[in-house]
Amino acid sequence: MRSDKSILVVRLSSLGDVLMTIPAVFSIKYAYPSSKISWLVEGSVSDFLSHQSKIDRIIKFPRGELEASLKKANLAHTARTFKNFLRDLRSEEYDYILDFHGIIKSVILSRLSRGKKIIGFGKKYAKEKSHLFYDVIIDGEDKRLHKIDRNMLLSSYLGVKSFMPKIELNVPPVYHEYIENFFNAQRLTGDVFAVNPFSSPGSDFKRWDIKKYALLIKKIVDELKVSVLILWGPGELKDAQSLKEEAGRHTYLACPTNISQLFALLKRTTLYISGDTGVMHLAAFAGTPVIAIFGPTDYRINAPYGSHCTVIRKDVPCSPCKDKNCQQRKCIEDITVDEVFNAVKETYNKGMIR
Repeated sequence: MRSDKSILVVRLSSLGDVLMTIPAVFSIKYAYPSSKISWLVEGSVSDFLSHQSKIDRIIKFPRGELEASLKKANLAHTARTFKNFLRDLRSEEYDYILDFHGIIKSVILSRLSRGKKIIGFGKKYAKEKSHLFYDVIIDGEDKRLHKIDRNMLLSSYLGVKSFMPKIELNVPPVYHEYIENFFNAQRLTGDVFAVNPFSSPGSDFKRWDIKKYALLIKKIVDELKVSVLILWGPGELKDAQSLKEEAGRHTYLACPTNISQLFALLKRTTLYISGDTGVMHLAAFAGTPVIAIFGPTDYRINAPYGSHCTVIRKDVPCSPCKDKNCQQRKCIEDITVDEVFNAVKETYNKGMIR
């Protein structure tokens, strides 16, 4: 491949999946520094991607604006918004379009782009029969291949050797200053652990019991003598406040954050604990040691990536599964506070902390 090729990356959402696409995208830029990489994305993660130097251009699909105007039956505004987006998307011709998302919507947007060749996943990894619409199909042998390794398969088509580049993500100083001001206002000094007991909307089946989080925080504070910061997002503040009250002393609520601010906060904290969430991957990419509590989701596909990350799980016959209505939930309910705390203590005492 010539080094000056123009490439469109299509990975619209979500936070975790976007982050797990970054190594493949960066590997292309490392191999071909003169290539121009544009990324089609939706939602708030677009701002975070815009700060990454290996990405030359962000194209934001205005999903929220389109949905809002359709809900109001404002067809003129809907048409105008989509027309402006389409003009931006088609403002240049791409030598390659890499569809890392693998759904019908991403295929449609790829086809609406001006691309010479669309490359996507085969039947094993693609969804909604999207594999039927690619010019080049890439597949692997292992259906449970980690998403980062899976995404590297697409970059390998462009001649990139199968290596994992060192990923260094950054945000501007203003975001770090925001977090430092918060830490100073709370008089937070020394080692601070971040705990995120929540998950994305509709994913409650992945959550470890919040009362266990309270007991875990108490053990961390009492035995490791550190402070704990509870992370929260939209719609989670009330539950976060209740957890803070139950956990007791040396427990604090995090300040409101967007993704870039949250990345700066995670860079500032000493260790991160949560279930399977997008923020878990953000912590891993921030270089913060991660303790991840996994239940029904497949750890082989979705685990935080890197030697600084530890997965706590139960090897039960029915896990992994996709049964959101499971009544037993043995895979996650059987994980004890002591098991998680011992992993936290071992990580903290091993010198894995920066």
